[in-house]
Amino acid sequence: MISSIVSAIFSLEFVYILTGIVLWLFAAMTFRDRANKRRLGSTSFWVILGAIFIFGSVLPHWLTGVLVLVMVAIDGTGGVRRGHYNESTKAEQAQHARRLRNKIFIPVLLIPIVTFGFAIVFRLLKLDVNRGALVGLGFGGISAMIACLWITRERSRVLINEGRRLNEAMGAVNILPQLLASLGIIFTAAKVGDLIASGIHKIIPGDSLFLLVLANCLGMALFTIVMGNSFAAFPVIATGVLSPLIIQPFGVRPEMVAIITLTAGSSGTLMTPMAANFNIVPAALLNMRDQYGVIKFQLPFALTIWSLHVILMWLMIRLF
Repeated sequence: MISSIVSAIFSLEFVYILTGIVLWLFAAMTFRDRANKRRLGSTSFWVILGAIFIFGSVLPHWLTGVLVLVMVAIDGTGGVRRGHYNESTKAEQAQHARRLRNKIFIPVLLIPIVTFGFAIVFRLLKLDVNRGALVGLGFGGISAMIACLWITRERSRVLINEGRRLNEAMGAVNILPQLLASLGIIFTAAKVGDLIASGIHKIIPGDSLFLLVLANCLGMALFTIVMGNSFAAFPVIATGVLSPLIIQPFGVRPEMVAIITLTAGSSGTLMTPMAANFNIVPAALLNMRDQYGVIKFQLPFALTIWSLHVILMWLMIRLF
């Protein structure tokens, strides 16, 4: 009995349920926020997302899909907006910063520490390490919340209100990573990579290593720009281009070229608004006048990094 309770608590489903409950708290606060002109639409959006987290394991897949489409419709019609948060003044923020000093980094550091701790424990128990890392990430967030309350001596309502402010600053972008990951699975199942490979075959000779490497890295970067995530783009390019056109014909070690292909795609992450967590969210949180300012700054560095990936992969294949 006790072991089953412990297993339930330290499970990914429990983390999802906690996430859903937090989203429902955000929704309740948004509903009470009369200053938000789109509070009903915003409330509905966060209620639906919270329900998907809480009941996702028992809901029919088609119903979850319908709920996602409803969320897209709400945001697409401008139904998700930021509210009023009773934020402290700049002077108060500066005073808090002077009082807390480096203690403010404790909650930030707790998240990776707890995450790695859970992954290690899961590995020692011969359980799924990837699942352990995700569970650890959830409990790392809980640990960080508790640490924030202890360090700042604030009430839990302040914590939830600040969480709501950050959550609504990102808005509907919150669900973009999940949607893009699903898109990568769809592209792989549809054998888009095979279609790309057949097109490359018609244009580039099979013995032209440099041009094939160029096409591989370019395809990876472009797919990452479209999907916003190199991990979602990698299966498409690896199965359709990297393996049949480079690894097999030239007898290349897969682990050597796979990591370079993946990080070549990561340079595309720096150039796309689809990678919202990296490029759009910081602009929103910092109230930047140009929402694409981060991308514009990163663009020359991204192109340089991508070019070096092409040269590095070609040299490593030739030399090793």
